[in-house]
Amino acid sequence: MADLLVNHSLPLNLALEEISYYRDVIGEMIKEEAKNNNFSFDDFYQIISYLNTIVDHAIQFVSKSYVKDYTEKINCAQYAIDELSVPVIRLTEGIGMLPLIGDLDTKRAKYLMENALEKGSQYKLKWLIMDLSTVPIIDTTVADQLFKVIAGLQLLGIEVVISGIRPEIAQIMVSLGIKVEEVRSFSSLHQAVQYTNSFTGSLM
Repeated sequence: MADLLVNHSLPLNLALEEISYYRDVIGEMIKEEAKNNNFSFDDFYQIISYLNTIVDHAIQFVSKSYVKDYTEKINCAQYAIDELSVPVIRLTEGIGMLPLIGDLDTKRAKYLMENALEKGSQYKLKWLIMDLSTVPIIDTTVADQLFKVIAGLQLLGIEVVISGIRPEIAQIMVSLGIKVEEVRSFSSLHQAVQYTNSFTGSLM
């Protein structure tokens, strides 16, 4: 029942109302049987209490299942969003671009690593331009994650260049002692494209 509600984007209260309805229906049946068979008050109370216990368990079970299924659905959707937020764009036969948009936390860095390595290998790239134009802030954690990605790509034979390092970002990186000497960097994406194109001659 919970799975059905989640898959059809229906609210939990529909299931709870259904269970409540059956509680009332079964309660009426028990009341009629109690009258017809002259149940004592204690017997009737015991049966009704047992019914309520069963129904309460059913409500808890459905509620927990609904929350679990809903959470899994949200997590799957979030995973897809995170993957789309770090796309590797193929510019030419051998050049790709990875535009980083917004904040880069540990979770997004994981998707970044997976996506960059997978797509870089799949596209058989020789160069990957990592564009930081819209990254608002760079700290040591973010820089560490980026250079892990770069190291992984280099192991696959993919050369990485960084573009879009704004003056304020450059100052922050210098003040934090983050060194980028091993990776060629450019202030604009256009410059990075020109540089990589000079090696492949495939993009005007």
